[in-house]
Amino acid sequence: MSLEGRQYKLVLRRTARGPVIQFRSSSPEARESTLIRMGGKKAEEIFEKMIDVLKKNDYILEEGGTENYRAFRLKPEIGPVVGGYLVLIRRSRDPSAWIPYFEEFITEKYKGSHALLTHALSLSLELSKIHPPPERVRMQLTPKILDSVSAGFKVTVRKLWGIRK
Repeated sequence: MSLEGRQYKLVLRRTARGPVIQFRSSSPEARESTLIRMGGKKAEEIFEKMIDVLKKNDYILEEGGTENYRAFRLKPEIGPVVGGYLVLIRRSRDPSAWIPYFEEFITEKYKGSHALLTHALSLSLELSKIHPPPERVRMQLTPKILDSVSAGFKVTVRKLWGIRK
């Protein structure tokens, strides 16, 4: 599954269990699927801050929604970077601690951040082809693979740019 020619969406769903961020993707020949799901107490706060930064930098278009569902279409050039960021923060003890770095990654204050985050998503996709998720998992990427890629890329980010989280 290549990252080129795909459309990306960032969605916030409010469920009975709490808010869930979904990163979705579709290609011209395939229907839309959820690549990454991220819930937790801070999910809504993380989503809102991401949307604010993406709006400020003119990277999203609102698709609409309801009280329990909000969707935004991402511009193709930034979609893989946002997906990589979600892979990066997915298994953090405090994912909201990574919020201040989102804008710096998007604006490439950290040189090479777009390439690094795109590779995090791409690696997750390739490894999930080899080891697909169980049927009961409602996303296309394997949670164990996302966790391991997340851990590895956190070390890389800390060493490369001196981020201490």
